[in-house]
Amino acid sequence: MPKIRSVLFDIDGTLLDSFEFLYGAFEHAFDMHGIARMPRNEMRSYIGPPLEQVYAAMVPGCDAASMTEAHRQFQETHLDLIKLFPDTVFTLDELARRNIKLAAITTRSRRTSVRSLEVNHIATYFDIVLSAEDVSEHKPAPEPLIKALEAISMRAYEAIMVGDTSADILAGKNAGTKTAAALYGFGGGTLLELKPDYVIRELKELLDISFE
Repeated sequence: MPKIRSVLFDIDGTLLDSFEFLYGAFEHAFDMHGIARMPRNEMRSYIGPPLEQVYAAMVPGCDAASMTEAHRQFQETHLDLIKLFPDTVFTLDELARRNIKLAAITTRSRRTSVRSLEVNHIATYFDIVLSAEDVSEHKPAPEPLIKALEAISMRAYEAIMVGDTSADILAGKNAGTKTAAALYGFGGGTLLELKPDYVIRELKELLDISFE
């Protein structure tokens, strides 16, 4: 089996506890547009694709671009709602000690993506951070992963994609990487249907995967 030498991470719900950050932004956009809020347990099934696609699916016929902008404006002023998962730093420290190259890939806008890593003091772990504006096709398309792998001089079979939504797992499969489903995030147990290579119920379990 080829050695895993790099980890590609989703950000929200995988590295960062951003539940209130995302749900709050959705609720703000609904309120600003006079639309009844969707229950959070229903919202979570939509999370993963680009925001305009999400809003178009949530509220057919809505002004998805306007709702996306309201969402992003809320997030720009509420970075304080983002927290680290308890074992994020421990896990990143250990991966760095093992000389594993790290990339972060998100469909969130660059307006908040890098800054959210910086304010939580983990930005320096990553060789590259790819955001919505950095690619033409988003997860589950393979483009973001391929672009990240090229930037860190790694091949797909040397990498594992770790994420908490179906878009993350499908992107890994489409790019030819291994996949690890983070069941503690937004997708939960529904990710098992996609048959990821690995399943983790907290981030530090990633360290139990063989990198040899």
